[in-house]
Amino acid sequence: MGKSSGSSGGNDPSDNKHEQKLQAVLLADTFSNSFHPITLEDYSGSLPTSTPSPSDGNTKGRERPLALCPLNNVPLLHHTIDFLQSAGVEELFLLCSSGADALEQYLHQHKQQSNKTHENGNRIAWSSKLTIHLLRFTDCTNTGDALRELDRKNVIKSDPFILMQGDVVTNVDLREVMEQHAIRKKADNSAIMTVLLQEVGGWGLDDEDDDNEEDDDNNMTDSENPNAPNDHHHNNKSKMMQKNHYLPPLRSSTDDLLLAMDPTHANRILLWDSHPHNSTSSIPTIFFAENSSHITLTRNHLDVGIDICSPDVLARFSDEFDYRELRSQFVANCVAEEEIGLQSRIFGYMLKRGEYAGRMGDMRRYHRVSMDLLRRWGYPLVPDQYNHSCSGGSYHEASYVCERHLVYRDVSGGGHGHGDNGGRERKRSHVGRSTQLSGPLLLGPNASIGEHCHLQRSVLGPNCTLMDNCHVVDSHLWGDVLVEEGAKLNGVIVCEGAIVRSGAVVDRGCVIGRGCVVGAGVHLKEFTRITLAAEVEDDDDYSGFDDSSSDDSSSSGSDDSGTDDEESSADESEKATPQVSNIPSATEEVEPISAVDTNYEVVGKDGLGRVWAPSPSDEYDSDDDEEEKQAEAVELMKSESIGYDMTLLYKKWKKLQMEEEDDGFSLDGMGSDDDDMDMDDQWADGIGDTNTDANTFSHLDEDGMQITGRQKGVDVVQELRDICLEHETSSPVENLRIELNSFKFSQNATYSDCCKGAMMAVMDKVLEGYPDSIPSPGKLVVSLKKALEYWQQLFHSICMGSEEEKAIIHALETMALGSGKAADVLGKEPAFRFVLQTLHDKDIVNEVAIFEWAEERKEEGKDGSRGALFWQQPTQDFLGWLEESSDEDSEDEDSEDEEDSD
Repeated sequence: MGKSSGSSGGNDPSDNKHEQKLQAVLLADTFSNSFHPITLEDYSGSLPTSTPSPSDGNTKGRERPLALCPLNNVPLLHHTIDFLQSAGVEELFLLCSSGADALEQYLHQHKQQSNKTHENGNRIAWSSKLTIHLLRFTDCTNTGDALRELDRKNVIKSDPFILMQGDVVTNVDLREVMEQHAIRKKADNSAIMTVLLQEVGGWGLDDEDDDNEEDDDNNMTDSENPNAPNDHHHNNKSKMMQKNHYLPPLRSSTDDLLLAMDPTHANRILLWDSHPHNSTSSIPTIFFAENSSHITLTRNHLDVGIDICSPDVLARFSDEFDYRELRSQFVANCVAEEEIGLQSRIFGYMLKRGEYAGRMGDMRRYHRVSMDLLRRWGYPLVPDQYNHSCSGGSYHEASYVCERHLVYRDVSGGGHGHGDNGGRERKRSHVGRSTQLSGPLLLGPNASIGEHCHLQRSVLGPNCTLMDNCHVVDSHLWGDVLVEEGAKLNGVIVCEGAIVRSGAVVDRGCVIGRGCVVGAGVHLKEFTRITLAAEVEDDDDYSGFDDSSSDDSSSSGSDDSGTDDEESSADESEKATPQVSNIPSATEEVEPISAVDTNYEVVGKDGLGRVWAPSPSDEYDSDDDEEEKQAEAVELMKSESIGYDMTLLYKKWKKLQMEEEDDGFSLDGMGSDDDDMDMDDQWADGIGDTNTDANTFSHLDEDGMQITGRQKGVDVVQELRDICLEHETSSPVENLRIELNSFKFSQNATYSDCCKGAMMAVMDKVLEGYPDSIPSPGKLVVSLKKALEYWQQLFHSICMGSEEEKAIIHALETMALGSGKAADVLGKEPAFRFVLQTLHDKDIVNEVAIFEWAEERKEEGKDGSRGALFWQQPTQDFLGWLEESSDEDSEDEDSEDEEDSD
């Protein structure tokens, strides 16, 4: 059992029983490659001053984390810290995996006091009211690992504390939601979390005009909130804006959140399903009894990424070591728990009108959030309220004013900058008289724009230069960027120090990395990403957590006792796989290039940089076609890029959901000889002529509905079978029973599943004794009887009735009709009859279960595979003998009753 995170321990001075500081946990890592290759590049906080050289590949810790990417010329981390400080947070724990060195450097540059050092790492006084602890967990590959490490350090004392994702931008007032959470927690100890949600509208599309879609940004006036729900006061404007479809721009391209909530019980969440390909979802029936008819299903809400948590949340992650994701696993499983004594209740809090929240987890949403803030929907998170402080390692102080058409310009001219550009005189932005500016638009300090240019919906960082006749739309230039005469950028992110030569055209969705150069006259095709970052080496070894790699910023911590728990975790490593082409294609040959190579055929003869291509995620099946996996990864990258048409994504999801619905409710495609084959018989390694993967239906019940608590794709019978196979018979069988029972509860399995897995494992172990031959039925029975001397006790403990005993017969039947040695042995007369009779003799399967099974099979013809097995003559002889024996026993019992009555 995991320890309680709220318990006392160590000598932390913040552990005050009377008045505890409000603490917050910020997950600086998104554990995603959505911002690659930007977040792979070596980032020291300084801008390139000359032609940079590619990285040597050893950038561990020095990468730019997403938290340090500029949002409207201010690092995202600065927005986040200001927000948490305004919420009353006095102690912030910043959890980081990649980019730890860059974060440490940034915090040290902005700390006000440097004479305090926490015993577990850097303790930085950001202000007189906020202290920041930087915790390095360099081996963590997912949110679950990071939270388990945090719980192990036992530093979270406040109840509640704030858990915030690192990609969130919001102006919400947290005081009310924290008060509500505290009241619920006091009345109900199982109320461990409150999730913030924003109503943004659901997916919708008018099929009549699918082929005539227009970008809603082009029709949006400055006074309209693109993310606000419809109401009676804005119906006319909403209709004008949405036209034929409405695709919420702040939604992620990887989730489609379906919620079930009880509005009469503080919006308690009863269902959390964010998988976009699911065609069905299920809610435990007990929830309808508990909540009467007050259950609301909705797809109109956005996960804000902020949670109000009790320390029990961290303890739950320590207890459930297989939790990797906060939402799709932890929250989804908690809200689906049916046992009242085991429930962890999670509630939703709806943002009020006027409150804004957006997540810039990918580049498409990054652009949307930026434009929303410039439209002033996140007030006071607007440039003219930055209080003369554009913080960041190399960004100048700036003071913006909002001019007509939402054009923001810096007016803090005069003086000198600081940092690496300290010798450069600060000037107001210069704009040519013939240049057209269309808001929302942000012009940073020292920006210089020539004549006859067109700028719209874009952000220019400090020291950016645009020469004459440039065209920049829906783009972000992060600082010290040079765009030469006649260049065109549409939907592009250009990092610091990059150069776009004269006449170049950069299409939507492109990324130009730090210090890269696009040559003169080059046409960089859409969704191309170029970088100077070296290719990430593939590291298959996982060493677990140790003091040197997952400790705080200091070399050691006194409360760690010099040891760490070793935890294994599937590493979802994101590797950059370069490809010599403008658009990474799954069908082209990939030529490996070194870190110093440049794809001149892409960036031009005077260009600099290599093409970055995404590598497939580990979630794809290793047996899938390599080209198909690569194509999926490329399509995901496109959907996360600026300018991607979301109607394509909507149609794709709709098609996948329709296909899954067909598969989920029909067995016609399973390819079995018997169209009415039971679901229970699909667990073997192939039955008859079927080619369907068994675990396709392992998460569905006999009606084709999702089994509550069952992870999709988990073949529970196969897992149980593997558990039995790995068990050593030198250990007590009771240990195995406990292990099976634990797995049964974790996957909401049944004792019938346990019996199937155990029976298959026993037969596998028996056949292991004949590695080079196929045993005769007689030898098979001898070996089986010997094996049952050990396994008999297990079957007696997990067989609760005839259903479990029938499951054992079904397991034998499945193996006999499958493939491999088991099918060769059991499918051969009279092996099936001998095994069935042996199980009956050992009192593992009684005659009641056998007769019930026989009644089910009598209706099947001999042409089917199961019918042929059932109608084997030896099996029929055994059934006849068993029936006669049963009749004789009944007659004997009747005669004994008559004698007793006399």
